[in-house]
Amino acid sequence: MTSNRFLIESLFPLQQLSAEARREKAIRHGHISTLHVWWARRPLVTARAAVLGALLTDDAEVDEQFIANLCRWEVHDGDVAGRYLLEQARALIRQRFGQSPPKVLDSFGGGGSIPLEALRLGAESYAVDYNPVAYLILKATIEYPQRYGQRLTSEVKRWGEWVLEQARRELAAFYPAVGGETPIAYIWSRTIRCPNPACGAEIPLFRQFWLARKGNKKVALRPIPNRTANRVDFQIVGAPGGAPIPPEFDPAQGTVSRGNAVCLVCNTSVKDDYVKAEAQAGRMGHRLVAVVTTRGRGQGRNYRLATEADLAAFRQAESALQHLVGANGRSPLQPSPWPFNLPWVPEEPMDQRNPNIVSGRGYGFREWGQLFNPRQLLALCTFGKWVRAAHREILRQTHDPDFAKAVATYLALAVDFVANYNCVLSSWRHLVEAMRSVFAGHHLHMVWDYAETNPLQDEAGSGWGAAMEWLIRYLTRESRIPQVGSAHLGSAAALPFPDKHFDAVVIDPPYADNVPYADLSDFFYVWLRRTVGDLYPEAFSTPLVPKDEEAVVNPARFGGRKQGEQIAQAHYQRLMQKSFEEIYRVLKPEGMAVVMFTHRSTEAWESLIQGLLDAGLYPTASWPVHTEMEASTHQRGKGAIQSTILMACRRRPENAGVGWYAQVRAELEQVISERLREFWRSGIRGADFFISAIGPAVGVFGRYRKVMRPDGVEVTVGDLLEETRAIVTAFALEQLGLARLDKPTRFYVLYRWAYGGEELSFDEANKLAKSVGADLDELAAEHRLIERKGERVRVPIFAKRLGSEAFLKALQTAFDEGRLGQMAEIDHVHLLLHLWSKSDVEALAAVLGRAGVLAEEHPLWRTAQALLEVEQSAGGEVAEEATALAQLLGSKRSLLRGVAAVQDSGRQFQLFG
Repeated sequence: MTSNRFLIESLFPLQQLSAEARREKAIRHGHISTLHVWWARRPLVTARAAVLGALLTDDAEVDEQFIANLCRWEVHDGDVAGRYLLEQARALIRQRFGQSPPKVLDSFGGGGSIPLEALRLGAESYAVDYNPVAYLILKATIEYPQRYGQRLTSEVKRWGEWVLEQARRELAAFYPAVGGETPIAYIWSRTIRCPNPACGAEIPLFRQFWLARKGNKKVALRPIPNRTANRVDFQIVGAPGGAPIPPEFDPAQGTVSRGNAVCLVCNTSVKDDYVKAEAQAGRMGHRLVAVVTTRGRGQGRNYRLATEADLAAFRQAESALQHLVGANGRSPLQPSPWPFNLPWVPEEPMDQRNPNIVSGRGYGFREWGQLFNPRQLLALCTFGKWVRAAHREILRQTHDPDFAKAVATYLALAVDFVANYNCVLSSWRHLVEAMRSVFAGHHLHMVWDYAETNPLQDEAGSGWGAAMEWLIRYLTRESRIPQVGSAHLGSAAALPFPDKHFDAVVIDPPYADNVPYADLSDFFYVWLRRTVGDLYPEAFSTPLVPKDEEAVVNPARFGGRKQGEQIAQAHYQRLMQKSFEEIYRVLKPEGMAVVMFTHRSTEAWESLIQGLLDAGLYPTASWPVHTEMEASTHQRGKGAIQSTILMACRRRPENAGVGWYAQVRAELEQVISERLREFWRSGIRGADFFISAIGPAVGVFGRYRKVMRPDGVEVTVGDLLEETRAIVTAFALEQLGLARLDKPTRFYVLYRWAYGGEELSFDEANKLAKSVGADLDELAAEHRLIERKGERVRVPIFAKRLGSEAFLKALQTAFDEGRLGQMAEIDHVHLLLHLWSKSDVEALAAVLGRAGVLAEEHPLWRTAQALLEVEQSAGGEVAEEATALAQLLGSKRSLLRGVAAVQDSGRQFQLFG
């Protein structure tokens, strides 16, 4: 008899998949991430496991080890052992579905991870996305490689080389080699004039001055103020055979920080308002300072100051661009090769209101073409021109419009690759001596000292040749998949498919305000529209990426501020609701939907869950897969959760009944506790642990049409999440051995455990406080445990807490009046850390004695130990507290012996004198 439970509802190798997902994040060769930039792509192994689990029932002849073996990066059709595993999985799927392969949909196709893995497992794979750039990526991911196979790979390689040779003939003179050294990259600095009337020197804006800091190799630019000439000169220091780095010079200290600058000639401090005003007025310039060179592949990097010959080459490129576009940029001397009568250089407007992109930051960027200097524009226009010529020639030779379109598409993606590394927002990575792309994170932010790549060379991994190498590796790997997928341009809120059409729907939807996809992808859209826009008229008919029906929270589109945020939230919730309703409509009654979600905000989760339940879907299982690398640029410093939660959802039966709160609450506690024990054994901790409990909770709650209290009031999703947090809090405190602590201490330890030293919204922090029975305002007023700025709060470490005069006075009074034993344990711990840091043994003796903490087994020491375990993996200032705790606890026995020998005379101590 066939089971009615799916694999993903009962079997999931959590630890192995989490480890493999993190490992995959660092893999490049042939990986989908190298095809084209797309933000927040899920690891392929996570997508593969989700699709497999949504197609097979739990009576299939598989175990956790088989799933773990199958869901590895190395498993693909080009690998003999990998193909064997894939054929086993495909056979199991055929065994369930017969000879008609199951249909799998990803209605938020994005970067293509999910539809690619559905295709790999032998399913009919369908992907939909509203964004034209994503649509093109999906075509290049799940249609063209599998339709044309190795023929496509060889032709893309051939025509990529042809484009490079044509471009080289036109561009080589603008990247001259000097003394046998080929330029890899050019280091530029943004510049402004010093506002000091007595100075007026040009200020080069550098965030830092390192050129190389890799192993024993340390090379830097040393600024030398030239007060006679009223300018800043430069010297290369640390290079072999050159001047050493002076001991008094710190290359990490630049001339600009957080938008504020300093003039090195007269030492005038320059506020960010002045810097922005100069940029807005068109008075921010740029200066070519240094050149990165090489003698050839594998010969390393060398550094020299820019010469007059380098500047002359740049000016020649500038003149060549003007020859194309005309002196005013609007009267071209040569006709533009682009479709839709587009000008040579992108003049499409940038959003001036959106803080997610640099144009909304007040630095004078108004058109997309302004993100490139003249030589960069000339290079991109030249490559793009020859891509169009290649398409015409392929069409002439093959008489196959579809194939010519496919080859040209990959060449257009290569132009995007070059743009991503050759822009005034790209930079030099001194730790690895390579280019940093524009999209190292989920934003378009200002770069003061930008790096310009030489697109004709490959040594820095950022030129045309590097782009082609990545594309060829992807095509070689994925063109062996035997099925062909289907990519569609459209909205998840209005799917072009009939009712009850799909066996599984697996999605990774947009996470509220996490990534502004449309705003970011305009960067590529303006170039794709020029290179291949006429080949995809259905996708590139508008000047910029359509945004009206994009499901993200972007307050800037609705006027910003509080009202704009509320409208943006409502807009997002409306579209997500319609998208979930569409999933319900197209999913077969016995089908499985899997929703991936990564967000720490309870509000975002509440919105997601409410949307699912209102659409008639309810989770039956959830799995937290640790997918994020802690070093990710977009994650660093945010306290972001590291796990992607996979929620397996079914269509709720139409005859679902009403649940009563007391019964549901008991079931909720039992189910959550069982799953929490499993998650704890799997190493899930912190914010991830709280979020991981949501799936099991909704699995209980969502089986009912609604849940009622005895007084007739309906239990909301918000109520459910509050109950869930309370259950998780109690469980976590029990595991940490702190279940009986006072409320302020429980709050402090839990905050550190979940969020480290990061800020939270007031609402999120208040929900955490409520879960331990505390009030956030009380924690702030009476215990100084909260620092609040507007709607953001953070929990200060001991040194900052004890920097409050009012709090110090309260502690001193409690000490004087003998009330230390009535204080919260976190107050005791922080007071001990303060005195320990002062090496005040006599005061320590008095505090420990009067608080009754002279016994080694006193609960206070257990609290300190638990806090250390929570904080020791944290960074920033929390690491400082962890270090102090480790020192205090490491010396506990000797400390207790020492203070016991000091007699407490009962006299008054000034603890904070």
